[in-house]
Amino acid sequence: MGFWQHLADSYGRNADALKKTYPLSTTSISNKSNAIVVIVINGNGKFLNVYQIDKESKATKKNPGNPFVSITIPASEESLKRTSTAILPYPIFDQYGYLKGAGKKYDAYFLQLKNFAESKFGTEHVKAIYQYFKKGTIASDLAKMRPHDNTNIIFQVEMPGHPQTKIWEDDTLFDAWHQYYISTKNDNQVLDYVTGTVQPSATFHPKKISNASANAKLVSGNDKTNYTFRGKFREPSEAVSIGYETTQKAHQFLRYLINDRECRCGEQVILSFTIGSMEKVLPPPIEEKSILCILQKSVSQTENDIQIRLRAETGFDYANAMRKSLAGYGHGKALEQHTKTVVFTLDAVSDKSGRLSITFYRELDRTEYLEKIADWHDRCKWHQKLWDNDNGKYISYVGAPSVDKIIEAVHGKARGGKDESYTKIKKAARERLLRCIFDGAFLPIDYMVSAVRRASNPLGITKNDKFDRNGFEQVVSTTCALVRKYYQQIRKEDYKMSIEFNRTDRDYLYGRLLGAADKLEEYALYKEDNKRVVTAAIRYMQAFAQRPFRTWQTIHGCLNPYIQKVKGGFAFNEIQAIKDMFKPGDYETDTPLNGSYLIGYYHERAYLDSLVAAARNKKQSSHISEKENDNDEQ
Repeated sequence: MGFWQHLADSYGRNADALKKTYPLSTTSISNKSNAIVVIVINGNGKFLNVYQIDKESKATKKNPGNPFVSITIPASEESLKRTSTAILPYPIFDQYGYLKGAGKKYDAYFLQLKNFAESKFGTEHVKAIYQYFKKGTIASDLAKMRPHDNTNIIFQVEMPGHPQTKIWEDDTLFDAWHQYYISTKNDNQVLDYVTGTVQPSATFHPKKISNASANAKLVSGNDKTNYTFRGKFREPSEAVSIGYETTQKAHQFLRYLINDRECRCGEQVILSFTIGSMEKVLPPPIEEKSILCILQKSVSQTENDIQIRLRAETGFDYANAMRKSLAGYGHGKALEQHTKTVVFTLDAVSDKSGRLSITFYRELDRTEYLEKIADWHDRCKWHQKLWDNDNGKYISYVGAPSVDKIIEAVHGKARGGKDESYTKIKKAARERLLRCIFDGAFLPIDYMVSAVRRASNPLGITKNDKFDRNGFEQVVSTTCALVRKYYQQIRKEDYKMSIEFNRTDRDYLYGRLLGAADKLEEYALYKEDNKRVVTAAIRYMQAFAQRPFRTWQTIHGCLNPYIQKVKGGFAFNEIQAIKDMFKPGDYETDTPLNGSYLIGYYHERAYLDSLVAAARNKKQSSHISEKENDNDEQ
């Protein structure tokens, strides 16, 4: 019951902030499938006019479209479980079929509205709606609108001295309904298993917890039709009893969390929260955007413009930045009274499923939570790039690739549209990686092997049916992180983040050779102003990973036309130096390479880039010095 207790307690501590947007005893309607009709009346129940909130539609070049609108409305337990055949009205706002005239639906709605309006909890707005409803003119007032029976009807009450006319935004209405509804349930008191207090019993529990799985419930009521408690208890209440207040608070806080910070994949949502707090001061468990925010904040607050530009080019260690921030996170004012952080995953079979499950749940001290994220970024780190939409440029950092990047490196991209099979694979992968982050589980070997295989087939990474160099480099960076993590946990071997001149193992050196060949041809093509991006190293990379010695002869042969043009250049010199580093017999061995060859490939390309950049800067500095000398002479 800890999960529910934490949710209910968190709502209670933040009730003043939440009751306006997430009031108790409510549900929501939207314009997703139908328009919403708004009836405007005055304080005496006199009809003034009517208008509608149009059905949601996508924007086009010719039409701006209609935005999605969600409206909170009062609800009872019974109304939340109604079907097309069950007659169970909502208290105030409901479908036209319940309001249009005589009949069982009309009678049930009228009786409920009457009892609420005439009770001590009835507000002036509710009484005005009741006075209007008694006149029985809704059908004629809406004749021109031609509403369907399932069209939602809401009321707007214009009252002197009341600036709040949209009563669906008035928290006093929701509070009045909740208090009234609780008073009708006082005869059915039970022991709430979550809080240990005596409360009115919750017979049915809310749905519409997440927009991704609207009809799914986390708690289902026992029934005597399907006998879900059969064989253990005589009555469903003997299985478990949850108080109405508790289930309302817990579900509303859960709705708030999902809407505020979900990381979604299909019907699956992953999120974290600090118990008792609404603050988003901790980084989410797997979201990439949070990394960008922290990087920008860390850099801008501590460094001048020159250092910011330098780090944007070379990247800085996100794991180290996280560890330096632990003290600030741990002792921030918002967290002084809240020591626990919860990470959890919700998932449903489909958006129409009746069951929503908690598939992952961990409760951690806040410092432990941050330590585990920092540790993951430290042990699975590599050079990464994030695209900053606001500034229109890449930001470099050293850290773990995002979970989605790992999944893309391992499984590729979705086939487009609603690829349900890919969504299932992705959901399962996210949970496996969560266990690596928060449980310290070993990185699955199949992930590393699959990523190496995909990175070794660069021509299979395309964009608009052409080789995608940027996409390929991202997959290589991600794969290097996974290879580094795998060798750490299996062999206790740690690859450095930059080139290792003393490393002489065959796989690493062959990777460096491939990187040098790739750079040599790339530079030669650049000098020729040739736009071709597929080098011989890229074209033969898949074969090279399987038969490096034999394939290297082919790649080197393809380089001959370019060697004459760049002879004496950095890449040319590197090829000669690397070949001399092989141990006797290693160079001629033609067995498949392991994943470390990709680290060598990445290191060599990055090293050559740094040599070129240093030479360019030196040349520019010399040019500036010559100009300064000329000015002095003049």
